[in-house]
Amino acid sequence: LCMEEAATGRRLEFRCADFFALGLDLASRSDVIFLAVHIPCRLFPQFCETLSKAKEGCRLFTYHRLDEIWWTDAPCPFRQCEDNIPEGDTFSTSWSPQGFRFYVYVCDRSQKVPEIQAGQRNETFTEWKAMWDEASQSYYYHNEETEESQWEVPSTAGCWAANWSPEYNAYFYLHQPSGHTQWEVPKCLAELGWTTAA
Repeated sequence: LCMEEAATGRRLEFRCADFFALGLDLASRSDVIFLAVHIPCRLFPQFCETLSKAKEGCRLFTYHRLDEIWWTDAPCPFRQCEDNIPEGDTFSTSWSPQGFRFYVYVCDRSQKVPEIQAGQRNETFTEWKAMWDEASQSYYYHNEETEESQWEVPSTAGCWAANWSPEYNAYFYLHQPSGHTQWEVPKCLAELGWTTAA
């Protein structure tokens, strides 16, 4: 579906497709990008690499905070719109009538220091949420990307994985895309109950 403004020639197009194949390729020519969808974390680098080519002045409306998902070396050209900074700035949706927190950005390459810095080893993002179960008086874990739930504490979150070291008789933590390892538990796994070995 396409509508064109006669006076200016500006076009509004609606497409039904995988936006990685058809849609995000238009980022460099788009005035506005609406992304009211949850993107799996394995696609964050590709997603951000594409957004790094956005048209100057382009507005971005997204489900994700860019500072949590900017997992690419490409500089982020976006800054958050001032009116959207307060946490109370929410948008009513069919699934959250009381309002849901979306993020609104503008592409502004005039920033001397980008507001949003690359987080190649972001330790905060997790697709898991700990949920309390009254009947069993214990937590279970819900994956917001797959919509699956489990009782076992997840051993992976975001791009991090907990791995056992028989040599040191302790867990260490692996950042899967980069191969970086560390003993200190990343926040995304700490919030699920993992701890740093003493």
